[in-house]
Amino acid sequence: MGTDEAFWASARMRAAVAADDVGAVIRLARLRAQLNQTQLGQQCGYSTSTISRIERGQPPSQDVHVRRRIGEALGIPMEFLGLAPLAEGRSVQPSSVDSTPIGHPGVRVVATEPGRGDPMRRRDLLSGVAASAAATALPWPEHQSAAGRPGLADLLQAETTVVAPPKLSVLARQLREARQAFGASRYDELTRLLFALIAGAAAGRRDGRAEDRESVMVVLAAGYRLASELSVKRNDDALAWVLADRALSAAQATGRNAPVAHASRSVAIAMRRAGHHTDAITLLSNNAEKLHPGTDATDADLATYGALLCTAAYASAQSGARRNAETFLSEAVDAAGRLSAPVNAGEITFSATNVAGYQISVFTSLGDSAAALDHAARVDVRQLGTSERYARYCIDTARAWELHGRPDRATQALAAAEAVAPEELRRPSSHELITRMLYSPTITPSGLRSLAARVGAIS
Repeated sequence: MGTDEAFWASARMRAAVAADDVGAVIRLARLRAQLNQTQLGQQCGYSTSTISRIERGQPPSQDVHVRRRIGEALGIPMEFLGLAPLAEGRSVQPSSVDSTPIGHPGVRVVATEPGRGDPMRRRDLLSGVAASAAATALPWPEHQSAAGRPGLADLLQAETTVVAPPKLSVLARQLREARQAFGASRYDELTRLLFALIAGAAAGRRDGRAEDRESVMVVLAAGYRLASELSVKRNDDALAWVLADRALSAAQATGRNAPVAHASRSVAIAMRRAGHHTDAITLLSNNAEKLHPGTDATDADLATYGALLCTAAYASAQSGARRNAETFLSEAVDAAGRLSAPVNAGEITFSATNVAGYQISVFTSLGDSAAALDHAARVDVRQLGTSERYARYCIDTARAWELHGRPDRATQALAAAEAVAPEELRRPSSHELITRMLYSPTITPSGLRSLAARVGAIS
């Protein structure tokens, strides 16, 4: 066996691949190439800190384009990175600018006038769209199980699955992997991960150690919250409400305020989507009042409080209550300003950037596209954190541009979203936006029809 073959077949490399530890695979390959993190970053167009995050398994390690770019630089077989091999003759061109935390140059979809786009930004965007075309050709996954894989509706039955109670460390890892899949918009994988997570946590609640019961219930509540979020992505609002209610029941059993607040937020989202805006706002306000963080509040308290306020602001905007929406947003901005750093608040990372993203949605819902676009221009895309958050930013900005009478800019924003998280454009709500633009009595923007076909909005 040659030196090269021996390296890829080594015990450490096999263990890293078997554990799907892409960061470890990259680190081993970098050390073999006798490169430090700065040198590898220079080859790929990333900063030293970005390479460090990737090797620790943090964003943007889940981004397909990032994996391919680094894989090519280090000669890593693509299957070792969980990817299909590149087509012959195709390569990933490194960017000359630093990457954002989601693994691609920060495409500012609000920054240029028609005909004045930056060539580097255009090149990277188009290469990203081409890379995602194969993925978007797949059909939208079914809610029911197929070929032995759990489907979305099967999550309701996960609790009854007979499994041995896993260790808390295993449940923590499963929850972390599920959140990473959500952040990367890998929703087929997420369904499978959630089924195992909920089944294991339920087993721990029934048969696990008494001293672990409270922690297990926290994990179970988090699993059901993620399942509810996934159902929203799949446009199954009824299922989202049922799963959110289960999350709330599990959270209430913990006796902790934070899990109850996070689960209440999921219930409120389901309420709002069903048209019960007033009830949703009341639920969110009551939970925010219970948490109301004083001068000695922890960052976690502030983040949970702010997340509730942002959701209340959006529900208010959808009901046409602008003054209430602006009041909630103002309090959320204040909470974010008191944070020392972005903080995980359930299924979102709360920060000033997160609030700015909500401001886009709120003012678009209120019909004020100018205010929405002003907030969009202020978002630092490098702080969005995940592919899912960046894609949502792009889609929300596209809605604002459409409302503003600029379908060309909306199309540009949608293409940026497709480049990093194509599944976000396969959602019914995204299809509605795309088809509305496609069949509006205006000139069809270049690229919109082909994008619509790729994401299944038209046949």
